[in-house]
Amino acid sequence: MKNGRAARCSAPLNSEPVPFDKLTMLWYNNSDKIVCGSPERSVCAPQKKQVTQTMIQTAELDRLNQLTATDPTAMQRANEAFLETAKSIAAYIQKNATTRPIILLSGPSGSGKTTTAYLIERCLDDWNMETHTLSMDHFFRTMTPQQRDLAAQGKLDLESPERLDIPYLNQQLHGIIAGKPTWMPKYHFSTTTREDHDWLLTRKPRELLILEGIHALNPSVIRIPDAFTIRIFISVQTCVTAHGTTLLPEHLRLIRRMIRDRNYRSRDFAETLKMFEHVQEGERNYITPYEERAMFSVDTFVPYELGVYRRVLGSEFQSVRNHPLMQPLSAMWDEIVPLSPENVPKDSLVREFLGGSVFCY
Repeated sequence: MKNGRAARCSAPLNSEPVPFDKLTMLWYNNSDKIVCGSPERSVCAPQKKQVTQTMIQTAELDRLNQLTATDPTAMQRANEAFLETAKSIAAYIQKNATTRPIILLSGPSGSGKTTTAYLIERCLDDWNMETHTLSMDHFFRTMTPQQRDLAAQGKLDLESPERLDIPYLNQQLHGIIAGKPTWMPKYHFSTTTREDHDWLLTRKPRELLILEGIHALNPSVIRIPDAFTIRIFISVQTCVTAHGTTLLPEHLRLIRRMIRDRNYRSRDFAETLKMFEHVQEGERNYITPYEERAMFSVDTFVPYELGVYRRVLGSEFQSVRNHPLMQPLSAMWDEIVPLSPENVPKDSLVREFLGGSVFCY
């Protein structure tokens, strides 16, 4: 593991978990449902119930303000809750590592896939289970000038599996699984170009591989038998309400994308908003249909993130405040208590969008 070695995971099994924040949930998609951190319990407990769809929770803005603005430990406690979720999944991976060494992690854009993958990897590495995390983003095809123009106009389907070089991706994956020295690519979002020989990976016997990306659960993209994989789906699964206004999970992921795209992908807020209709259509067509294949589903809502985004978006938000997609956020904007991004833990999922993480993205 190359990322985030400052923080460690404690022993994986038979350890007392940190109490979960009430807004953190994890379930195992089988006849036994595992719920972690629901309002009714602070530990994982099995329930005989088939889970077939995402469970959406609701958080009241007034309550979030109260919890995050008055308690100096709120950010750290919420972070520990999510770390415990990652640890729970890592423990399952550890238990099944011999038969299922490949972990596939999917979710819509802005879900925090890369950080979640790194947190799971960090736990496994700390338990002496060497793990490699790969982002499918680096297997995107280099854009042609025409495609770049269409993307700038919001007319290119960036969520389509066709954006990936699927034959090349599977060729490299099978090389890694076979233990062959395999070159890993790097995709440069600022120039929309791919470099095919960025670094060399040689997977040794018993080492694990995490592959994260929006199409990781699509069997027509990742051609690895299910029997060898553990499959995880993550997304924001919490709505925020304030006086009759509801900020939907996709709105929160859009805010994350706006900040990330500005910081890392040379896109202003208006350009990200222009793309969003196509992004949502792509999610419906290419991502959520495969959610039911997941063994685990994780809510990546962070209780303090709206307060941090209130500070980070700043005056630039005024330029898009009247956009129809921004109406829910605009309606509750003045009620959100601003929080300093400097206080966000360095391994927080929020850092994937803000910057300043212990992880390298």
